[in-house]
Amino acid sequence: MFIKPFLLSLACLISPLMAMAQMHRYNPNFTLSEKDFCDTIPIAIDDGQLFVNVEMGGKARRFLLDTGSSQGMIYENTEMEGIVELGNMISHDANNHADTVKVVALPPFRMGNLQIGHYVATVLPRPAVRPKHDAIIGFDLFNRGLYAKIDTQKGIMVLTDRKKAFAEEEKAGFGVRYKLKWFVPYLLASPFSNHVDEALFDTGFKQLFTMNKGSFDKHVASDLSHLSKSLGADIERQVEGRAKGQFAIGAFGAEKTDEVAFLRLDRLKCGNFSFLDVRCITTQGASKIGSPLLQYGSLIINPTKKRLTLLPYNGTDSVTIANEQMSVAFVPVNGRATVGLIWEGSEAFKAGLRQGDTILQIDDKPILTFHDFTSFRFIKGHLHHFLVRDKEGKEKNLWMKR
Repeated sequence: MFIKPFLLSLACLISPLMAMAQMHRYNPNFTLSEKDFCDTIPIAIDDGQLFVNVEMGGKARRFLLDTGSSQGMIYENTEMEGIVELGNMISHDANNHADTVKVVALPPFRMGNLQIGHYVATVLPRPAVRPKHDAIIGFDLFNRGLYAKIDTQKGIMVLTDRKKAFAEEEKAGFGVRYKLKWFVPYLLASPFSNHVDEALFDTGFKQLFTMNKGSFDKHVASDLSHLSKSLGADIERQVEGRAKGQFAIGAFGAEKTDEVAFLRLDRLKCGNFSFLDVRCITTQGASKIGSPLLQYGSLIINPTKKRLTLLPYNGTDSVTIANEQMSVAFVPVNGRATVGLIWEGSEAFKAGLRQGDTILQIDDKPILTFHDFTSFRFIKGHLHHFLVRDKEGKEKNLWMKR
């Protein structure tokens, strides 16, 4: 597959706001219209992300529910009447790029039967790929003391302030504790036997798992120097390849070029639940567990006990993923769609695509901007003609399927 792995770069557009206040401090004390309530709210999964419809000022809005963001977020030039400016703060994106951003309070909005007032959001630059939402709801929704059960099979989120609302279901599920870092949830996951990795639970991220490259290197070095060499070899056995490149696009730009390892994990274990046969890659940012987790069970978020509980749809303690490897990712370079990362085992590489190639045309249609590329309508199974320019400035013609 050629285009599918491209989603990897888009997934990183929504990054955790690991922010420390400069003029405005983190504050989840927004107002709620209800007390002692339990409400069932429709949700939708679109392109691997979780959305909820809200009503604001008589208009329907679409919000992304992103547990990897510490608080709300909107983009520059978003039209919303009644926004109140609160000041500025220093915000760090997933690639640890930092900038000063505005902080605002959103106009009151209704989510289900619950009206939320004075909800705080940062204002970030509009991303290279046009978002499918008007704003983000962050993990402060739960840090405020609200409990939730997210069920993607039924298309609902049950939201409540009752502490024991899901107590019996939590006993029956697979629970894992999380801790808050920069006000977002980090949990312990085991990508290899006898190894534990700290991972951000991020529903704004479209891949099941990605591993911090520094953490991965430590796992390998630890096995080779302190444990048996057979364990080190076992980790190396789960490496499908390596390449130099970049793929993560944060709020303030793409990450730097570095080595990426393409992994095929025997299993990824979270608490007592296992995801089997998981393909993933390493990243310069934090290790993450993303929104695909919600495909395999309903999830309970308990902010009092700081616990996530998975209720598997298959009723067992494991699920086989067997996903495709992420093989090529594009990043914007000088506004153009450029290959940031490519795996040598991919069909795109075999067709002649290389890291640093810039897309000039597809099927004789000029691709002048990154948006031109992301909005191009590919036909599944169709052999598309690409005109690209390599890093040396030479043009070449390639033919690739979606």
